[in-house]
Amino acid sequence: MTVVPEFLSGGGELGRRIREYDWASTPLGPVESWPQSLRTCVRIMLASRQPIWIGWGAPLIKLYNDPYKAIVGGKHPWALGTPASVVWREIWPRIGPMLKTVMEKDEGTYVESQLLIMERNGYPEETYYTFSYTPIPGDNGETAGMICANTDDTDRIISQRQLKTLSELASGLVDSGSYAETIRRTIYTLADNPHDFPFVFFYTPAQLPDAFRIGLGGRELVVVDGLRERMGALPGGAWEVSPDRAVVLPMFPAGEKDPYGFLVMGVNPYRLPDDKYLAFLSLVGDQVATSFADIHVLEVERRRAEALAEIDRAKTTFFSNISHEFRTPLTLLLSPLEELLNEPLPLAGDFDAARHAETMRYRLGVAYRNALRMQKLVNTLLEFSRIEAGRLEGQFRRVDIAGLTMDLASSFRSAIEKAGMRLHVGARRIEGEVYVDVELWERIILNLVSNAFKYSQQGVISVEVRQEGSEVVVGVSDDGVGIPADQQERIFDRFHRIENSEGRSQEGTGIGLAMVRELVRLHQGTIGVTSAVGVGSTFTVRIPVGTAHLPADRIVGEAKGERRLRHAEAFVQEAMMWVGEGPEDERPGNGHEKGNGARYKVLLADDNADMREYVQRLLSRQFTVITAVDGEDAFAKMLEHRPDLLLSDAMMPRLDGFQLLKLVRQSEVLQGTPVILLSARAGEEAKVEGLEAGADDYLIKPFAARELLARVEANIRIAKERSAAMKEYAEKLEQAVRRRTQELRSLNHSLERSNEDLQQFAHVASHDLKEPVRKIRTFTGRLLDEYAGNLPAEAQVFLKKIQQATARMYAMIDGVLNYSLINGSEQPIVEVDLNEVVDQVEADLELAIRERGAAIHRGELPTIEGASVLLYQLFYNLLNNSLKFAKSGDNPLVTIESRLTEGGGRRIAELTVTDNGIGFDPGHADRIFETFVRLNSKDRYEGTGLGLSLCKKIVERHHGTIAATGVLNGGASFVIRLPLTQLERHV
Repeated sequence: MTVVPEFLSGGGELGRRIREYDWASTPLGPVESWPQSLRTCVRIMLASRQPIWIGWGAPLIKLYNDPYKAIVGGKHPWALGTPASVVWREIWPRIGPMLKTVMEKDEGTYVESQLLIMERNGYPEETYYTFSYTPIPGDNGETAGMICANTDDTDRIISQRQLKTLSELASGLVDSGSYAETIRRTIYTLADNPHDFPFVFFYTPAQLPDAFRIGLGGRELVVVDGLRERMGALPGGAWEVSPDRAVVLPMFPAGEKDPYGFLVMGVNPYRLPDDKYLAFLSLVGDQVATSFADIHVLEVERRRAEALAEIDRAKTTFFSNISHEFRTPLTLLLSPLEELLNEPLPLAGDFDAARHAETMRYRLGVAYRNALRMQKLVNTLLEFSRIEAGRLEGQFRRVDIAGLTMDLASSFRSAIEKAGMRLHVGARRIEGEVYVDVELWERIILNLVSNAFKYSQQGVISVEVRQEGSEVVVGVSDDGVGIPADQQERIFDRFHRIENSEGRSQEGTGIGLAMVRELVRLHQGTIGVTSAVGVGSTFTVRIPVGTAHLPADRIVGEAKGERRLRHAEAFVQEAMMWVGEGPEDERPGNGHEKGNGARYKVLLADDNADMREYVQRLLSRQFTVITAVDGEDAFAKMLEHRPDLLLSDAMMPRLDGFQLLKLVRQSEVLQGTPVILLSARAGEEAKVEGLEAGADDYLIKPFAARELLARVEANIRIAKERSAAMKEYAEKLEQAVRRRTQELRSLNHSLERSNEDLQQFAHVASHDLKEPVRKIRTFTGRLLDEYAGNLPAEAQVFLKKIQQATARMYAMIDGVLNYSLINGSEQPIVEVDLNEVVDQVEADLELAIRERGAAIHRGELPTIEGASVLLYQLFYNLLNNSLKFAKSGDNPLVTIESRLTEGGGRRIAELTVTDNGIGFDPGHADRIFETFVRLNSKDRYEGTGLGLSLCKKIVERHHGTIAATGVLNGGASFVIRLPLTQLERHV
């Protein structure tokens, strides 16, 4: 019967396997020959519930316990009794040096959450372990083996990483305002986790490459394999290996059948797309889908809010227009009447009956025309309100539709021909009976012809009546400004107006065409428009023939007798006001004069002919008045006549008063001209808006004639006084500037001299201070090289210390002087080959590199624009720093790597300098570049503290950035980002 040694009793499966293993065939020999220390450790291992393995002898023959089976995975039980370097060949470059330290130096090691890419189950996988290697002494007291206790951190680290991504994605998408913004934020967030998302792409359905379309068809995510074969190497993210798999996630807007696009996410090459990984990716997709759903709700609410806002804007515009429409005729009603009431009675001998009658006729004519306009406005509003309330039903009579329509259109002939245009009316034979409400039909035709005339400056206005099948068709065409395509569907909406249309007037309520459409509907007809900007428009009205379409109780018989056009006069009078008499020349009269006897000039801009003529008559008694029919006309005449004041209506076609005011204030020759705005918009807010826009004064309609005259006079006087004062101030300012310029030139000359002196001092001081130090280094070096065999060991050590001290002093002198130079001078920009710069630095640091037994490895470095002196100092300080804090006897290594990136629209050289020295406390990363701060691994202060501070200043002078990361006793890394091309010519 075989006796089991007590230290091998128990231990589950591995205890049994160790007992049954033929150890005699291994370097460990029979179990009976094992040293006591190994026996003790094996007993501890088999009794422990923590994963533990033991390596014994030079080959580190592997023993492990049951909990360790999860770590060794598919290599169990083959790993038992096998050398550790064979079992863990894939991670040996990482763990081999640590095990060497344990076995050769008898020093334990400890690492937390170490990333290890293990191949335990036939594929490489990402794992994280916290473990320690502890030396085990043999019977002779020397290290004979090691014991390792492990903690698996893989699930914790990956879960924390994924939870962070989900949390950041949730917070990043919470206020996303559009699908595109959601995608952008998603990609930005996932890119911060390059381990789980080596790459993230977004494609529209048309852009998606065929390689990613395999298996697509539904709303679920799809895993696509074999990418390297079909697409070549793709971005690897945090990994050096290009992913071979990707997950394609269709992005569907809420309620839509077609995808908005596809989110393509690279799969971690060191993880299988198992249920756990895919569940995480599904959560990402769910968050994006939730954001899409929220955006859909927001879009619905936004559209609803925009619709309400549009209605509100339309109502505001309508009331603003109504205010203007009422106040303009009110002004022209009240002001002439005020003049009549305030005019003194003439003496009997001075009375001129003919002149008095002419003045009375003019004033009463203005009042009458505007009373008609007020009546038209009131009737339009009342009729529109009846239509809106559904109280307008119509009284339909049989009419001669062609004759009635031609009579209505012909009432505009005089106004159209006065404007230099032609009116064409025509009709074809109408078969059958046509019934209309005569008064409502009058409004339809008058509105359409009036509208055609208002928005035409030349050409022909045509009105034609014809029959097409069972419909009568009336077409009203013009050669006017036309209607933009995006406005044609809304032209019949209530309150809708096309802003800045180049018509004869900006006046209108915005309900004319809306009312026409409703009146046509009362006739069971339709109205449409075809138009092109700059070509003209055609409005087409269609109504049925006969009575079948009309309510029987609304048919009242046939219209008989002479037709009386009830509304035509008001429409025609308004059209005549748009034509007016044309711009008038400067008018003579007694009034205010300039110092040379000439009269002050006022430019009056108003699209309403009555208002223009009335105000001109008022002002011409005291001023020379120039009139303009709109803003464009006004600005051209201002440039031509250079008036002393601009008096402008706020609402005009082509260029309104505010736009005209902006042009005046931007003009070098006109910007000082005083401007008074006339507006129908009342209230403090409207006045403030006008003054903030740059107007000198703001007058609300209706206004009194005396107030208008007083304000014009006051603003001209103030402007002249201000101009004189500004001229005097400008002369004094010019003298002061001249004196100050001379002083600044003198000061600049002094600064240039000081800067030259500083640079000269730096160069001289650098040479004078460094020369004796250089000679000491040279002489001691020659002693060591030529007489090393004849010098005692103590003398050699002494000479080496002198060399080290002088090398340090040499670097300190360089640092201090260059710190002064970079803070006080500019350096010219040239093309600098960084390979040549580092070559020179290595040559200058050759002694230090040789003494430390260090190696400097670097790849190919780019050529950039910069200051060669400063870039040399940058790399000198960084490499010298790495050598200074290298671990003694540890084969110091410094690597310099570079890559090109993009940033801020510029190409960036990203340079990384890494060493394996003593590093620094990560808590000191924010302070390491501060001036005079000197930190080492023991947090003691030594040295000048200028080296890294100078590095930061050099990088910033080149418009770049520098950052440091470090681990105590684990090395340091410096990342410098420098633009390849400098914007300034000096740094």
